[in-house]
Amino acid sequence: MTSDAITMPEVTESSPEDLAFQRFVLDLALQPLDRFDGFDRIEQIAASALRYQLNFIGYGLAMAQYTRTPAFTGYLAEAQRNAIVKMCDKRVWSYWATESLLGYARLNTDPIRHANVMYTGYFGVMLGLYETLNADNTFDQPGSLRLRWSKSRVHDYDFERLTRAIRTNMLVRKDCPQYPCEPHLIYPICNAFAFNTLVMHDRLHGTELTGDLVDRIRHSYLHDGWRTRSGRFIPGRLGPKLTISAPVLAYDAGMVAWLNATMPDLARDTWNTIRQRFIRFDGTEVQLRGSARSRVDLGNYNVVNGDGMTRVFVATAAAEMGEADLADALNQSLAEHNRLVDRAGAQRYAGASTVTNAHHVLARFARPDGLRDLIRGKIPQQWRTGPILSDAAYPDVLVAKAVTDGTALDLVLRPGDGPRRVRLGLQRLIPERSYQLTGAIEAAVIADADGTAVIEVDLGGRHVVRVSPV
Repeated sequence: MTSDAITMPEVTESSPEDLAFQRFVLDLALQPLDRFDGFDRIEQIAASALRYQLNFIGYGLAMAQYTRTPAFTGYLAEAQRNAIVKMCDKRVWSYWATESLLGYARLNTDPIRHANVMYTGYFGVMLGLYETLNADNTFDQPGSLRLRWSKSRVHDYDFERLTRAIRTNMLVRKDCPQYPCEPHLIYPICNAFAFNTLVMHDRLHGTELTGDLVDRIRHSYLHDGWRTRSGRFIPGRLGPKLTISAPVLAYDAGMVAWLNATMPDLARDTWNTIRQRFIRFDGTEVQLRGSARSRVDLGNYNVVNGDGMTRVFVATAAAEMGEADLADALNQSLAEHNRLVDRAGAQRYAGASTVTNAHHVLARFARPDGLRDLIRGKIPQQWRTGPILSDAAYPDVLVAKAVTDGTALDLVLRPGDGPRRVRLGLQRLIPERSYQLTGAIEAAVIADADGTAVIEVDLGGRHVVRVSPV
């Protein structure tokens, strides 16, 4: 898909509530790289692991950048980079040495080379989304993803090496082109992240790593018993044949959201099934029926009053499938069973796990075909070349909207820490060109020889700024 043929995607303004929930994940990601304050620390093998919290922090921030602030990098891009770097922290991936030893009788500290789609697939999507949105090839550099086991044992990777490892693992089983998470356990949802990684790397770098894998996996889904007769997905198998669990509503919803980019027909068919059988929506209230394990938040294993984790999964799928009213109702319904906690302007739901709160951010910022468009690279040329807001102090400045038409830059800002005068850094201006300013202290600014400029704004409430060439 060439950017020249892309129509301008819709960009909407974040509400104060959207920004408050976004601040929760921003605060997690912008803390020092060696700290995990605010993360759930229970175990590192199953759903409460640090990696999944980092994954959905990255996905939620990427979606927020795509649907609300495509012309803003700054702390939003920094937070995504930090989440990626934290994925390389030994505390996140060292679990694999034990799993590899017990499951495969291998002394292997490298969490990427063999199996382990629950690390590599999800990690690859973080990289692909970040690079799609930001003109930054940091993680394409050799050794940019450094996994240090000890002083003498280091596993050096980059985006391409990780993606090639995914392809190698998917080719191991000719009759089942998917690979395991926990030893020998194959989950379609994890492999959906894996082949989305392949698709994004090929698009970004002109490689041909995907090949016919998506077609082969789709054929396997349809003909090898990965779906029930009713059109729901089997969550997992021990090897390619032995089913180990029954369909779960949250799992089906996850497949809907993450299959839409590559298998939209299966995504739509699965959505129609669960929409008709398990979701009742009268335009205001949402009832979820038959959602096994819905009262357990798998991000912290709490038995909760509501079914929040299932609701954020279904909300993300509903938004992706174009049912914005249903998605909004599901997001709003979380407050019915969960106490809202506000910490210095950052909001989260108490009792709900960090990964559920991070996934809620993804659901809030999602839009129809949002994941599909982002994975497929629906980025108009104007967004790639037009002016951007590149620097704004966090949390002094909360960026509710930032978009460019290729020539001008339009911003909607809110204060995050009380009224104050703030400085904003601009990039990708025409060098030495004069720009008219609306909403700034200055009436005009002249771009430096490198196309940058700094302006000042008095920020007291919702504030509109426009930067346009004279």
